[in-house]
Amino acid sequence: MIDEAHYFLHEPDAEELLDLTLGAYTLVTYRMSDLSAHLRNAIESVIVKRTTEPRELQALMEIAGAKNDSATNETTLASLNLDEGVLMPGIEEAAGKSVKFKLYPRLTSHVRHKAKYLDVQLMKEQGFVFTENGKTIGKPARTLNEFVSGLASFPPSVISGHALRGDFSQWIGDVFRDHFLASDIRKLEQRHRIGHVQDLTDSLIALIQERYDISPERIDASTNSDAGLAQGARVAAR
Repeated sequence: MIDEAHYFLHEPDAEELLDLTLGAYTLVTYRMSDLSAHLRNAIESVIVKRTTEPRELQALMEIAGAKNDSATNETTLASLNLDEGVLMPGIEEAAGKSVKFKLYPRLTSHVRHKAKYLDVQLMKEQGFVFTENGKTIGKPARTLNEFVSGLASFPPSVISGHALRGDFSQWIGDVFRDHFLASDIRKLEQRHRIGHVQDLTDSLIALIQERYDISPERIDASTNSDAGLAQGARVAAR
């Protein structure tokens, strides 16, 4: 079993890391579309819970070979309850159609492993790029910790510019698919636009701290280690 498979199997040659002739792998991911295209084509069966993300729905329809009935399948996936799943067409047991089924109750209580979002590195193109006057400053933030460090390191004008454009909430929603946090940040960005938020940086960090249990000490340590790099980037961008 490979959990968070999108982090490890997104390169074009990802299937070379696996022996697909064994037919013995289970991939767990909430970003099917990020898996290597060759690997997606090799997937035999797909079980899905509720999703409404257009990009993921498209990838699922292509894998299942259900393009002709995509509207019906997308409606089914968007309307699932928490205790329901769907076996997608493609495997013999599905008999060429989407099969909805009930999930057994969990035997153990669910624990949200927030720590895995802090340091697992995103793909290069998914990193958050801080800019000032249209120029990139510093390195792209490819982990949530690096993002928080960037918020704390760069000047208020940089943070304000991104907030005015709604960049922060869009990135959190699109890349981490954390729509609860994205919604909170979007509200903060809106309040900043009308002048109701003065301590923007601290407010952003506080939202992420609360959501992902990041200790202030961890932020301080990461910020201090990146401070020299950030300062050099600002000087070079002037």
